[in-house]
Amino acid sequence: MTINRILIVGAIVAIALSLPFFGPSWNKLMHLLGSILFMGNIMVSAVWMSLARRSRAPEAVRLGVRGVVLTDAVFTFPGSLLLLLNGGILATPYFKLHATWVFVSLGLFAVTGVLWGAVLVPVQRRLSAAMGKMPAGGPLPAGVEGLIATWFRVGGITLLLPLIVLVLMVLKPSF
Repeated sequence: MTINRILIVGAIVAIALSLPFFGPSWNKLMHLLGSILFMGNIMVSAVWMSLARRSRAPEAVRLGVRGVVLTDAVFTFPGSLLLLLNGGILATPYFKLHATWVFVSLGLFAVTGVLWGAVLVPVQRRLSAAMGKMPAGGPLPAGVEGLIATWFRVGGITLLLPLIVLVLMVLKPSF
């Protein structure tokens, strides 16, 4: 199954699971599932890419890049949809109360999405293309280290922002 098909299936499943037919408890469960998929995968991706980069083994880096691209399609994207759709349903009463933490959380989540879509996905595609052209046992292609460095810098931000959102969602502070 190609990455595009995985993305489409993941989107359909996330949307179907988010329909407001099953009540608020269901939406809360789907929101928590989305959080686990989303946060878990971005943390694990950082660990695996760190280990691959640290090994300096080109084949480990190739496997790390493939794994990140695949798990983003299988876990991060559907998880983000579950978060957004079910969070929107659950946040409706808070919108009416003008709860600042909801608006700040949505803003940080939106920045995370923009960074992921505008920077990380293109970097991952370029990394994937470069690693796909690398001969078996060959050295890392030129420019890969720079792409990986960009991935870690921007990826660190896209890990930190959702952690802040998680804190805001749990503590619901008044500003």
